[in-house]
Parts: sequence; structure tokens; C-alpha cells
Amino acid sequence: MDYSVTDLVAEVRVALDLNCVDTQLINDNDRDTLLIDRLIESKLPHAARIVETAAPAHLLDSGKAFGASIGWPAEVGVGYGIIHLPDDFMRLVCFQMSDWCRPVTEAITEESPLYDLQRGSVASLRGNPENPVVAITKQPVGLVLEFYSCTQGSSVTLRRARYIPIPRIVSGGINLCEKLKGAVVHYCAHLVADATQHFDQSAALLKVSQSLMQ
Repeated sequence: MDYSVTDLVAEVRVALDLNCVDTQLINDNDRDTLLIDRLIESKLPHAARIVETAAPAHLLDSGKAFGASIGWPAEVGVGYGIIHLPDDFMRLVCFQMSDWCRPVTEAITEESPLYDLQRGSVASLRGNPENPVVAITKQPVGLVLEFYSCTQGSSVTLRRARYIPIPRIVSGGINLCEKLKGAVVHYCAHLVADATQHFDQSAALLKVSQSLMQ
């Protein structure tokens, strides 16, 4: 969901127990107000990224679609496939091919012991339509999603593929997962308190943010 950065800054100020300031009163002489608001704004995307990466899957939004084209190293619809991920990819929400029994919501990495098994010779240890596996790896072209695997052949299609993008401020707004907005606000306040050396307040705000992620 898209949120106004101005509104979020005001919420962070409240979390920090700072007096809210009407934007009409802000001018070049209100140096402290401008400095704190700029600090808050600079921390917002960072806070959102940390929270939305760490939060449990059930608190995420549906995200954005991806997967316009699929590469099949062996045969179309048979074996594993490859999809180049968008440049703003941050976290997988779900991925499912049409012949899979269920979607995958958590991806493994190249460091996972499970990853080596996907290219191994023992078929029973590889991902399959009953127990699919998705891996996100770093390639020269960027991040790539590898999925294991399909058996249905050329009739196989992509059923669903959604992801959470890297949070960025665009045109005065930022997209946040709706259920995590409160956690993002308090985590941002935690970062600001830490940056201004209010460490006790910072620790308290971090606890609030973490409780809102449960």
C-alpha cells in the first residue's frame, strides 16, 4: 500500500514523543524541525527494508507479479527452470508452477545444503511437483530464481509469482506492507533515536517494532 512520506514522518515524530509541527509553520528558520524530518525521511526506506525482510510471511502484502519469461535448460516444461528477477526484487511472496501441488513461499540460497541436491543425481532428493523447491542465486545477469521442478511438459504454465520490492521513496510516497506499517514507523523511530544517541529510547522503540512483527 502506498503511504505519504509526510504522514509517516509525522507518525515517527509521535513515536519519538516529538511535538508535531504543521507543515505551514516549517521555514528556513525551523532548522531543528527540518533536520529531524530529513533524518526520519532518510531512515524510512532502510527501516522498511529491514522490517519487511524479517517479518513472517503472513504479514506481507500480495506484492508485485514477476516472471514474464522462463528459461528451460533442458526441455520446455520438464526439469528445472530459470527466471531473471526484477532489479527491485527484495523478498519472495509466493511461486507456483501449474503442475505443482502447492506454492513455495520461502526460497533457499546457494549456501543451503539443499541447493546442491537440486543438481545431484538422486532424483528423489530433488524438488518435484509434490515437494517443489525454489532457489534465489546471484548470476552475472543479476538475481535469478531457479525452480525445481516440473514434469508436465510444454503445457506447463506459471500459476503465480509475487515478490516484495525494495522500498523506495517515489514522488513523496513509499509502498509498505499494510500490516507492517506500525512496525516500520517504530523501527524508523528506533534508528533515529539511535542516530541521535538516545539509546534507551532506541531500545524501547525496537522492542515495540519487534512486537508488531509477531
